[in-house]
Amino acid sequence: MIFAVDVDWGSLLEAAYVSAIFGIGVILVAGVAVVASLQAQDRQKEHRGGAVALHVLTGACVLAILAAVALGIAAMVDK
Repeated sequence: MIFAVDVDWGSLLEAAYVSAIFGIGVILVAGVAVVASLQAQDRQKEHRGGAVALHVLTGACVLAILAAVALGIAAMVDK
């Protein structure tokens, strides 16, 4: 028995590079969140200013990651 499969290579390639871009973006944002969180802890320990701004940056990064996850789920459900 021979099976023939018609693959839409254009759509497959588009899905691959969009996934790669989003994946790299999420990793970069997570890295910024980790660095900001660690620097905020150091600044609090040393009683230096700027810790609140770094905590806000960490929170914004977490929200951005959650938004990317929600966008990915929405894209999968929509198709």
